[in-house]
Amino acid sequence: MKLQNFIKELYKTRIRLLALVSKERAGNNAFRLFCTPLGKAGYALSPLLQSAEQRSLLYGEQQLKGYCWNKGGARKLLIAHGFRSHTQRFEHLIPLLVEKGYEITAFDAPAHGRSGGKRINAIDYMQLVTQLTEQYGPFDAYIGHSFGGLAVTLAVSELPHNALIKIVLFAPAADTTGLAATFLQQMAIRDPQIQQSFFNNVTRLSGKDLNWFTIKRCLPALKSDILWIHDKQDPITPVAEAYEIQQMAPAHIHFIFTEGLGHSKIYRDAAVLEKVAGFL
Repeated sequence: MKLQNFIKELYKTRIRLLALVSKERAGNNAFRLFCTPLGKAGYALSPLLQSAEQRSLLYGEQQLKGYCWNKGGARKLLIAHGFRSHTQRFEHLIPLLVEKGYEITAFDAPAHGRSGGKRINAIDYMQLVTQLTEQYGPFDAYIGHSFGGLAVTLAVSELPHNALIKIVLFAPAADTTGLAATFLQQMAIRDPQIQQSFFNNVTRLSGKDLNWFTIKRCLPALKSDILWIHDKQDPITPVAEAYEIQQMAPAHIHFIFTEGLGHSKIYRDAAVLEKVAGFL
């Protein structure tokens, strides 16, 4: 059994035991787990990361680690990695982006990579993207994978005049309600009271319900030129979410559907990266 699965089994047992005492506490504990990247992986600095300008940002009480390449480039771009990921996994994009003339900024999100913290949620990541935009932008383009794609979409939809911005979304987490439902199913949490306690955390932290944290909700305000790349067999962020938005026929969103690249190979594939270079 993988360590991550073993830890999940321990948490399932803990939640079941907590539910005997308090269903509210069980739901709160489940939500904290939902926001926790189990098996956080650090990394050593590769030569490419060492070549970057090292950046540090205080976000709340957490010290975040970041990088900048090609400072002073004609255009600016931000990379936002996914859940349980980090900047190093996207370093292969840097030469391509430098060739396109971009100054590139990338940070490890809270509780990820070399940054501090234990948990992250969608409102945190959205606010981080907004803070990075204010401090190091404005950005002409964004690249977001999975959870990072959702954070980028939420943040950019709040920006005025966002039609001038280009966004590349690799397998974005388009529907947080679906992700939460999958998590509750995996954790065998079926009790309505425990589930309600879980969802109450979203309202308490953000003043909004979970449906607010979806790409579909952002569409009326999001005018950016978007390249959305999704694999048909993605096991993490179901392609059905992309199909649903495609059927709405938004003219500014261009879809590419791949076969067999899954959730992570999709942003490394040479043919896909060629499309990304052409779009940017």
